[in-house]
Amino acid sequence: MTISKYSFHVLFLILLVPFSFSYAHFRHITPKEIDPKSFNSHSSPLSPSLTSKGSGLLSGSSSSKDSSLFDNLSSSNASGSSKISDTSSVSTNSKGFAFSGSFRGSGLLSASTNSGASNNKEFNINLKANLSGCFSKVFAFGDSYTDTGNARLIGILKSFVGAVLTGRVSQGGNSNFKLGGRSSNGRMVVDFLCDSLNIPTPIPYKAISSDFDFDSNSGVNFAVGGATSLSGDFFVNHKIGHTLMWKGIPLGFQTQIEWFNHFVTRIACKRKTEEECKAVMGKHLIWLGQMGVDDFARVIGSSVSMRWLTDITINHISKILTTLLDSGGKFVVVQGLPPVGCCPLSKLLTPQSEKDEMGCSLVINRAVMAHNELLQKTLEDFRVRHGTEVTISYADYFNAYKAIMGNLAGFGFSDGSEACCGVGGGLLNFNLHNLCGMAGTTACEKPSNHVHWDGLHLTEAMHKQITRLFLHGGYCKPSFDDIISRQRNSGT
Repeated sequence: MTISKYSFHVLFLILLVPFSFSYAHFRHITPKEIDPKSFNSHSSPLSPSLTSKGSGLLSGSSSSKDSSLFDNLSSSNASGSSKISDTSSVSTNSKGFAFSGSFRGSGLLSASTNSGASNNKEFNINLKANLSGCFSKVFAFGDSYTDTGNARLIGILKSFVGAVLTGRVSQGGNSNFKLGGRSSNGRMVVDFLCDSLNIPTPIPYKAISSDFDFDSNSGVNFAVGGATSLSGDFFVNHKIGHTLMWKGIPLGFQTQIEWFNHFVTRIACKRKTEEECKAVMGKHLIWLGQMGVDDFARVIGSSVSMRWLTDITINHISKILTTLLDSGGKFVVVQGLPPVGCCPLSKLLTPQSEKDEMGCSLVINRAVMAHNELLQKTLEDFRVRHGTEVTISYADYFNAYKAIMGNLAGFGFSDGSEACCGVGGGLLNFNLHNLCGMAGTTACEKPSNHVHWDGLHLTEAMHKQITRLFLHGGYCKPSFDDIISRQRNSGT
């Protein structure tokens, strides 16, 4: 595991203090597959544009249009104390639950609900309501929050992770479920999504055999745990980031595009014309799980600019979305990022002066909000270009997460800080030197009471509640009900 010898305080000083490199140096170390022309001239890998200024606020020197996404998230109130607002979501969702983008409050993320929340209305929603039979197949993409086995099958999980997958470390009361390579103690959003559609979870791409029958299967999962927007060469050449539970050179999101293209041409559309192929792909649901969490986790404590990282990640999402739509896809859900700064890993590595009242990393969460804002603008551009024949929905992970954290008991949780599987106890139960599955780590007795599984990933219970809010809580825009209605009206 690659871990700095310096103190955690120094690690974040390195992250937050801008470096004075020349543009020629930036251009020299930019990964080869990234076209510098596709990014703003200020976007540079080792010059953090998200820097600490005053009371932990972000600043950016660029006057370009995109830089305002970061600058608008950098603000302070009249007294000079720091304040965060997710500018994209300060409203009331379709189910009447009010939420705001502020990370302020007395010990909880601000996510106030109406009186109906006290009756646990959102906690008791039937996931299968009105969804059975809508889509027969799901094609999934993403990182470790969506991968159901590809990382394990290609051998990029470290050996200690096998202790969890094989049951040598307790999954915490869900022993009947076969993890198959999931970064959780059980099912994830993609599993609950398919359960709500009354279809099996899509098979991992790397588990497809030569006799795979496309017509009789429920889709394919192309997501890979540890997938990154940065190139493998970038990690090797610049020795950046923590390896965490993955080994070797991480796969880029470009790999998932290559896998999908191979699958479509060799299996799904074999002996079909282009128009016939598009007609087939247009019948099914495409789910782009979050992309970027593993990137943020890997570069904590490094000199990588989060603004630059956001540019690259959104570019990869755009490439994937373009490929899917060009292949005939019509119904697409794209997840935003959750508050990555609130996971135990981020909390552990963040100096106290750079935390909010919840102990979350201000800098990381601001970068996440800028990512989500830019992603939504990008999706709107796609909607304008493709018109009404294509439905692209944004799944608001950030505010769904906050709604749960603002009403833990209402969603069935008693702990929103500790890692269920870990060591050390305390407020986080997380040790970067001793991750879940390593000698000495144990799982909590009731993971269903916990939000966090291993310090970076979520428990099955949290995935379930997030899915409920996506599908029935109004946290998809357009709503999932609208997607179903459009699918039924399309006659596909």
